[in-house]
Amino acid sequence: MRRKTRHLCNYCFMPGQEKEILKTGKTLEQFVAGLGLDGVELLVYRNIPYFESFEHLAVGVHLNYWPMWLALYRNDKAALQQFFSSKDELSAYYGATYCMGWLRCIRANIKAALAERPEYLVWHVAECTIEEVFTFEFAHSDLEVATAAAAVFNRVADDIPEDVLVLFENLWWPGLRLTDPEVVRQFFARLKHKNVGIMLDTGHLMNTNPELKTEQEGVDYILKVVKKLGSEKKLIRGLHLNCSLSGEYVKSFERRYDVDSSNLERMRHVINIDQHRPFTATAVQRLLRSIKPDYVVHELAYTDFNDFEKNIRTQLAACGRTPPSGGDEGG
Repeated sequence: MRRKTRHLCNYCFMPGQEKEILKTGKTLEQFVAGLGLDGVELLVYRNIPYFESFEHLAVGVHLNYWPMWLALYRNDKAALQQFFSSKDELSAYYGATYCMGWLRCIRANIKAALAERPEYLVWHVAECTIEEVFTFEFAHSDLEVATAAAAVFNRVADDIPEDVLVLFENLWWPGLRLTDPEVVRQFFARLKHKNVGIMLDTGHLMNTNPELKTEQEGVDYILKVVKKLGSEKKLIRGLHLNCSLSGEYVKSFERRYDVDSSNLERMRHVINIDQHRPFTATAVQRLLRSIKPDYVVHELAYTDFNDFEKNIRTQLAACGRTPPSGGDEGG
């Protein structure tokens, strides 16, 4: 029997972050409690623990990930040379220049995440090169990526205690898109760690269907995909709850990769696809009733923490939840 769903928000600690939160008139603890949330899902992209512990708030931890990793794992030097002109560039991206070194970085990242004593870890399952982000001409199938991702995970799984749940997250790139039940089945059948499940990112799943125009259509589509999973539906233990209706942009941008584009331009392109906006329609409650997740992470984009609070309140209202009284929406 599953316990009551816990509602969290995403949180990424960076230097100066405390000052940014204090602009809302609250500490991080007060920010979370004021929204009636049960804690945070902490982003840990480091190989060493944070100097300040978030153990009292971090119910879950999102691990580091590399959108492009298959070439390094396979030691495909020709593919790597397309995107990295030197070993220094290679090391800057992966933390190493060869697979075993990269696996050590993953182990160190897991160790840093476990220092927060989380109930669960989040692991992305996808592969997409910088070029493919723009061309959408993917070199690898979902099953190929998922199979390799399972092998990578199994190489480091012994560093994760059995009582820590590992939730694998879907993206709209090749891998665990969730749109093919057989890929989902085969991926989980290969895993050594038994305490596993799915962190279903609603926006990422919506990104697999550029024909969606409304939140209602998005909810209908998500429920249709989940129903097709059959018995694998029970693996969905958490939701990264956010809305992405980017079909118009996806169908309009030029399928061309500019090697001279800046990192900012590349990031802007990804954000135009993956919007991370709050749901505003009560139709989202159908997702919560149908899936009954253990964790709902209000994983939303924001410009500052006042904006973040407003977005969370908007989505909580759509979910039928009313935060504790006190303070206005801006904090």
